[in-house]
Amino acid sequence: MARATPGLTEPLARVLPAAAWFAACGLPLENSDLSDARAYLQSLNAAPGTTIEPVASWEHAERIIRNPAWDTSWWEREEAERKVLLAQCVARFGEVETLDHLSIAAGIEHEVIHGAAALAASRTGVADPALTRAAAGAASMTAHGRALAHLAEVGETHMFMRKYALFEGGRWPLGIVRGVFHLF
Repeated sequence: MARATPGLTEPLARVLPAAAWFAACGLPLENSDLSDARAYLQSLNAAPGTTIEPVASWEHAERIIRNPAWDTSWWEREEAERKVLLAQCVARFGEVETLDHLSIAAGIEHEVIHGAAALAASRTGVADPALTRAAAGAASMTAHGRALAHLAEVGETHMFMRKYALFEGGRWPLGIVRGVFHLF
């Protein structure tokens, strides 16, 4: 087992389960949601004309994530950044310690996130396990990104921290389709 880096694991254990995973999905967007979405889009260097639209239902969310016009550039940007941060962390802490910290975060998040997605969907009568797995997978990737950004000490304005804020507020950012950022 790798040596524990002081202060890195404890904040993850506190933050991840405390998020309001999927609790606001389908509700009208609040000013804080719009502010968080704009901050995320800006950190992502999304096109300046990208608009933000609310998604009202799990069925609508499913149509958006299955839309063939889904813009992959934001996803590619996140993946490139994930590789950069991982390389920085490995250089700083070593591979074993970096992966240990990230797997601690993954262990904390898995049950909490999947359960929250299933519960939120079931509250509206949706019992589609594939859709709840997609929601939980998106949230888990975001929590992983947040843990990586935390470990890399890149600050609260980083794209992964900004995206995590959307999930933390109970939303599911679905992505960009034809210049529109869809927020459930």
